[in-house]
Amino acid sequence: MTTERMHFREDLLLEGGNRLGDVMDGWQREDFEALDDSAHRHAYLERPRGHSKTGDVATEAVVELFLGGPERELFCVAVDEDQAGILFRDVVGKIRRRPDLNAKVAIGKREITVKATRSTLTVLSSDAPSAFGLRPSWLALDEMAEWRKRDLWDALWSATGKKRDCRVLVISTAGWDKASIAWEVRRIAETEADWLFSSRGQCASWISPAWLDQQKRTLPPHVFARLHLNLWVDNVGAFLTGAEVDGVFVDDLPDGIGPRAIGLDLGLSKDKSVLSVVRRDPSGLVVVEGLTTWAGQHGEKVDLTVVEDEVAALAAKVKAPVVVDPWQAVLLAQRLRARRLPVIEFAFTGDGRRKIFGTMLDLIRNGRLRSRPHEELRRELLGLEVQQTASGWRVDHRAGRHDDHVVSIALAAQRVAAQVQTGRPEGDPAIDARMGLAPDENEIAGLKAKLTARGIPEAEVAEIEQRVPRISLAGYLEERLLRGTMKERLQRAGLGGMFDNDLDGRPGDIADGF
Repeated sequence: MTTERMHFREDLLLEGGNRLGDVMDGWQREDFEALDDSAHRHAYLERPRGHSKTGDVATEAVVELFLGGPERELFCVAVDEDQAGILFRDVVGKIRRRPDLNAKVAIGKREITVKATRSTLTVLSSDAPSAFGLRPSWLALDEMAEWRKRDLWDALWSATGKKRDCRVLVISTAGWDKASIAWEVRRIAETEADWLFSSRGQCASWISPAWLDQQKRTLPPHVFARLHLNLWVDNVGAFLTGAEVDGVFVDDLPDGIGPRAIGLDLGLSKDKSVLSVVRRDPSGLVVVEGLTTWAGQHGEKVDLTVVEDEVAALAAKVKAPVVVDPWQAVLLAQRLRARRLPVIEFAFTGDGRRKIFGTMLDLIRNGRLRSRPHEELRRELLGLEVQQTASGWRVDHRAGRHDDHVVSIALAAQRVAAQVQTGRPEGDPAIDARMGLAPDENEIAGLKAKLTARGIPEAEVAEIEQRVPRISLAGYLEERLLRGTMKERLQRAGLGGMFDNDLDGRPGDIADGF
């Protein structure tokens, strides 16, 4: 039976038509052989990111569905609905690429049934309402370290006695919370005799060393250790070391030419508003040329008309675009554009935060960010922490502290550093086409149709299309689709009255950071 199961796996076809057996790594074969060993009823496999966890779960699901016997109830559980869809499509793909297998099954929305044996595979997500009442013959639990609650595990694990010889396969990358259910199950697997336990480091032949090195440079050390070295880490840690922060500050900045960008972190209530001017020096350094801070007086909010005038004057003087978070500065961005000044919106989504802080980490760790001594900036850099969350790593300031100066610089640095990485002007259609980066016109058309269906005025969609480079347009349209209307956004920020141009507050303290 063991040989039959391995031959069955080897003959499954992957995307592109390759047999799994022709491209399978040796360590994958070892894991599959261990799963076939009757000495192991359950298994906990821990692998780094990119090591075919979902793909191999899908492979095992197909094996169990066709070779596991009649009238079996199989369940795969992914971390969320999106991942459940990816897992289900992988299973379906492996079946449909084999006409002999495809002819034997009936495929539903998230369920596959072998018609002759009446064995059924169902794909669920870990945020499903309940699993009580299930009578599983086999369970595969994908990316368990990302599960937010333990309720589903309790329901599933307590159901494994309902059918004789029910088996459980857990596959995951290492986690960050040793109070989590994943750590608890991991400890069970390490100590119980009927469990197979395996934890691997980097071993996939398809992982590029150059890509891995880039990941090491641009991820916080503990995030890299968890995702790519497959090591359990604490959930919080310092983003930068003291030595790395000290290396940023020098008495004399290099003079020279180079593209500039203005970063604006707009404080909507208690936070300060900070403007930075950042230049990319020909030497490769990214230089903070100036910082300006506005802080409200006596509990009053900063007068945004003062901020607008200062930003407009500086942008015209240094001939640089202003980079803002549209969630904070949607109205200010419109006013600056009305003055014919270039404004770039950088959405501060979870992915956006990771991108700009990854850039900051790369610049600082490699000694490429320079600033004159600035005590508040130094304090903010030292106060940054990185935390693992269910949706990925997140950098934020410690409780009671701020990161306004850091965010302002990060917005501008991302703009100029991006030009360094690509070596080309952003949004050049001819170069984009030669690099294979031409925009997806079908995706753009679909997003425009969704925006119109949601009641977004066509004029607003046209305005976005006019001002955004074509290569970036899909991202901007998708961001607009995910957000509410402008009025809703301002109202959620407590600024609904600004539609009447009623800008309360007095001028705050404007201090040249240097």
